[in-house]
Amino acid sequence: MRKRKFGSKVLSACLLLSTLLVQAVPPLYAKSEPEQAAQPGKTAQETVEFTDLGNSYAKKAVTRLAGLQLINGQGDGRFYPQNTMSRQDIAVLLTKVVGLQPAEMEQAVFADVPKESPYASFVYGLADLGVINGRSDQTLGGADPLTRQDLAVILARLMKVSGLPKAASQNIVYSDAAQIADYAKAAVEEVSNQRWMQGAQGKFNPAGTVTRAEAAVIAERVLDARYQQAEQVDFTLGKSQLSLLAGTSEQLEVKQAKGDKLPFTPIFAFDRPELGTVLADGTFVAGPTPGKGNLTVTVGYKTVTVPIEIKDAGKPPVTTEEQPKGTEPATSAADSNSAKTEEGKDATTDPKTSASTETTSPATGADAAQSTGEEEAADKPAEQDDLVNVAPGSFTSVATFGTPDSYFQQVEKQYPGPVGGLVAPSEEWTGYNRQFGRKVTVALQEAKPLERVSLTFKQQKTSGILMPEYMEVEVSRDGKAWSYAGRAVHDVPAAETQLVLRTLSVSLPDVNARYVRVSFPVSVFVFARQLEVWASGASDWQGGAVLLPPPSPAKGTGEQNTRRRVENMLLAYSGGYGELGTWTKEDFLPMVGYRTADGYMRDQMFDTILFLPYQDMPVTKDGWRGYMNDLFGTGKQLDALNQAMREYNRLRGTLYTTPTQENVVLALPYPNANQKDFGKIADNKPSLSFNPVGIGEEQAYLNRKAALEWYFQELQKRWNKEGYAYLKLEGIYWFHELIEDSAPKERALIRDMASMVHNEALRFYWIPYFGAPGVAEWKSLAFDYAFLQPNFYSDKPVPLDRIESVLDVVNKYGMGVEIEGDRKMYNDPKFYQTYYNQLVAAHKLGMDKNNIHAYYYGSKTLLDSVKSTDPVKRAIYDDTYKWMRGRFDREEYFEANELP
Repeated sequence: MRKRKFGSKVLSACLLLSTLLVQAVPPLYAKSEPEQAAQPGKTAQETVEFTDLGNSYAKKAVTRLAGLQLINGQGDGRFYPQNTMSRQDIAVLLTKVVGLQPAEMEQAVFADVPKESPYASFVYGLADLGVINGRSDQTLGGADPLTRQDLAVILARLMKVSGLPKAASQNIVYSDAAQIADYAKAAVEEVSNQRWMQGAQGKFNPAGTVTRAEAAVIAERVLDARYQQAEQVDFTLGKSQLSLLAGTSEQLEVKQAKGDKLPFTPIFAFDRPELGTVLADGTFVAGPTPGKGNLTVTVGYKTVTVPIEIKDAGKPPVTTEEQPKGTEPATSAADSNSAKTEEGKDATTDPKTSASTETTSPATGADAAQSTGEEEAADKPAEQDDLVNVAPGSFTSVATFGTPDSYFQQVEKQYPGPVGGLVAPSEEWTGYNRQFGRKVTVALQEAKPLERVSLTFKQQKTSGILMPEYMEVEVSRDGKAWSYAGRAVHDVPAAETQLVLRTLSVSLPDVNARYVRVSFPVSVFVFARQLEVWASGASDWQGGAVLLPPPSPAKGTGEQNTRRRVENMLLAYSGGYGELGTWTKEDFLPMVGYRTADGYMRDQMFDTILFLPYQDMPVTKDGWRGYMNDLFGTGKQLDALNQAMREYNRLRGTLYTTPTQENVVLALPYPNANQKDFGKIADNKPSLSFNPVGIGEEQAYLNRKAALEWYFQELQKRWNKEGYAYLKLEGIYWFHELIEDSAPKERALIRDMASMVHNEALRFYWIPYFGAPGVAEWKSLAFDYAFLQPNFYSDKPVPLDRIESVLDVVNKYGMGVEIEGDRKMYNDPKFYQTYYNQLVAAHKLGMDKNNIHAYYYGSKTLLDSVKSTDPVKRAIYDDTYKWMRGRFDREEYFEANELP
């Protein structure tokens, strides 16, 4: 961040009438920058309690902001909510809330805010933006009382510089409007419409002083607005891909889709620094060697990937793929699975004695790689003369995503990495085993203008080592309040069996920070080395103020990202039949949340949604791709579910605190063995046939496997690209409802798919029908969960003992049960009785508690019950919710034509 000079232009613009006033009280911000090491294992939101808040209207806001380290108390566990707010304290609070990165000054302009003041970088950052002004005597007046109308002026200016759109006029009239100063009238109207400040008892009280409690409540409202901006930012790129000659450069333009101001500073990243460098302003500087890479643009929480190709006709493209000497290239993704066991189960208790377990493979692979010259594969970019890697020797802590697992921690101790930790400039790899992901926090010796953060990973799938999907970077000045600084991604497919190295690198606009946090997911094993933090001696950033969002509570790497238990999974058919197969936000909302008859969102309903196609989906590449395109379409299906979960969290008051994520299970289409012309999955390959006639059973099996692997890889790419904030990919569903003995190597294919799914730390699901071939062997087929379809919904009468027989099978084989219903239960007494008798039978056996369940309703049948004013029809939805929660109290079956 460049150092700013303040001269006569700034001082002449100071408005005496808009001077912010504060009395001299203990500051909200600490007297000096904290000099502590970052604490490992801390979540984004801590619990901080103050003893003097009682039932204060500001308690929730104060507790939340204190938990996010955005405000402090004033000693002895007290907040002093009624003390007035100081001008310099409001500068610190608002700077942190809007994400304005503190600026380093060459000289002090305000006589009462010297350069060494802990408030200086915050005050001058806002002053540079014109958000706060000083007095004509060249002072800030930082210890004078702050009036409500002056705070309104500050907030209105802050809205403008942070790109917040003005809210529609609410025609709010205050009885004391005549007392509002002329310079503040427009600002008071704006912040009132925005509902940031609303007065009390019809009065705005413009000359009243702002208390610390009021400041906290207002700051929380601003913070929520910034969260919403970060989620919903809409930006466009000048180009969807870049192609340039080696040795040249090109700048990628980033603009707000609507309006002229981006709410956050764009952050750029690249995954192949041996090919070139992306600067903080989006300029890509190509090196001398041709090749392909991926530039990532992050604005707020949204990320877009731009493919880059560097061309040079005289040289071959560079690659980082090479096969270790002495090994044969793998022929398919399944080959790398041979060293794996079923998810969560190791073949031996001694991970060093057998190469058949996933925990031994990384050691073997690492040794092989380091003995065969693998290290030359990832060329390092030339170091810039004015940049220094300040990470070596820094204090480093590592935390897992969520609660650590002692077994997996013991396993990864076999791969501790070099002395000095991940920041050591060593060729030695550090291994990380499962536990969802890692947060690596680096505490530098002092704050520096940071320009780039990079970390090198490798993929060696035959050894169980997989490239993480992404790397995210956060920065902090004090190790307490953090800002999100974007992510880097790559295009290495999960099925890639060659040895691949990638250095993911995020370029920063000279953010002046002392603490850096790097996060990445871990499915089985991730191997990393050389975490580098490049800084310059002095900032030369010319891009203006740097605005970054806080870490997302929905997409963060805290404990909320650990997998929640699946309890109630709703089947959602899509991809056909018009409105019936098109799920909207409004359709999903009463499915993810239990909505009372009077419209109150009381609790969660279905915690998991299984998306699956209709049975008549064409078994062709175009058919499968068409279903996938529909699944990821805008405003429907997955996107609609994400929007519904956002609204659910908003209604529940958890949107920006502890948002709930909905589990999602996606289906693998079934490669029917009758298909002889599926389509080409590669341009240089023929169309695949799944039928053994003419090609043999082995080739038909390989073709079916190849088609499913292609689909799964495309599915993952699309999922990762969308980055749904309120959805969590929980597992994959095997679509066929029986084991087809006539299909080529059906059981081998299912086990192959299970390995493929488990390699991505996902679970494998199946829902066979009652009496289907293979029900008894579902565990040996490596499914994680299987639900039994009762198949009650037929035109033939289903006796009560059939329901009990289904539950006997469920208990015998350790399965879950699928609850079935459709629109007939609203009009036909037989089907109404059948639906309820399922609930009664399972309730009597205690299966409505501590079990997982799937629910089939044809299409969107349960919505009819939600919307109905008929008490009997509405009761189906309410009773289903009660059954889910173990509060269903009916013990007797419905008989004959009995109706309520």
